[in-house]
Amino acid sequence: MTAPLVQIEDLRKQYYGHPVLDGVTFEIRTGEVFGYIGPNGAGKTTTLKILAGLLTKYTGAVRVGGHDVAKERRRAHELIGFMPQGCGFQNWRTVESALDSLGALSGVPDDVRRKRIPELLERFDLLAARRRKVKELSGGMTQKLGLIQALLHDPKLLVLDEPLEGLDPPSRNLLKDILRERQRAGTTVLFSSHILSDVEDVADRVGILLAGKLGVSGSIPQLIVDFGLPREIGVTFSQPPADPGFLAELGEVVERKPNEWRVRISDSADADALIHAAVERTLAGGGRLRQIGLVQPNLDELFSQYVTRAHAR
Repeated sequence: MTAPLVQIEDLRKQYYGHPVLDGVTFEIRTGEVFGYIGPNGAGKTTTLKILAGLLTKYTGAVRVGGHDVAKERRRAHELIGFMPQGCGFQNWRTVESALDSLGALSGVPDDVRRKRIPELLERFDLLAARRRKVKELSGGMTQKLGLIQALLHDPKLLVLDEPLEGLDPPSRNLLKDILRERQRAGTTVLFSSHILSDVEDVADRVGILLAGKLGVSGSIPQLIVDFGLPREIGVTFSQPPADPGFLAELGEVVERKPNEWRVRISDSADADALIHAAVERTLAGGGRLRQIGLVQPNLDELFSQYVTRAHAR
């Protein structure tokens, strides 16, 4: 188990007497990708701004690499690369000039900027646009530029607010690949997103924030267990057996079509044994399988379940 790089303890923040963060506590381990999700207004952006040092009036403790972001501001923020939602650049600058200017303001040495800027522009498919003015870029290109500026000094921690927003599918896939690359290189990532399928693709763990409180956090398989969501086996036949009714012996049939069945099994059932039995019975009955296996709830379903249960309390 690696040590936590990020430690947030009892974080509280109010705006005009209204609590936006109400006792948020979680840790992110070194080299982990942590997805921070929740409805609009839940407090995600406020958390990230506190971590990045843009908001300083709060209670609780926020540490990066053991450094308190309020008391050891410089030491903590040397470790952080921050991409805000809706990155702002000087529109009259060229892409290269904008990155060089931001890098210089952040204290990135000249030789590092000269090397890193063209490397990152090439990796993000923006090298051909290096002499174009920022105001000429599309929204997706500007979004990529925001992530490049966060990566210039090769930070230990990337803090990204909606990094995939407004990107077309190829660009989203590229950015997800780059996040995986950074993780393999040892970078820790904290990012918020409302595109839950993208979070599911790259996050090791997720935290669900609702009304300023972090109700749950964990890996998606662990959250499935914690939420007590039903386990189901999905069966699709390319050719059904003479009598597919044997599937009702596995558990409760919750969906039945000519070639597709969904069977809910008990928490204590041996899913592998049941799947094996279904395969044998299908073949013995002259059928052919196209697909069979456990049907795992996705992050959208988990999130919906959490919000529904929270509102029912």
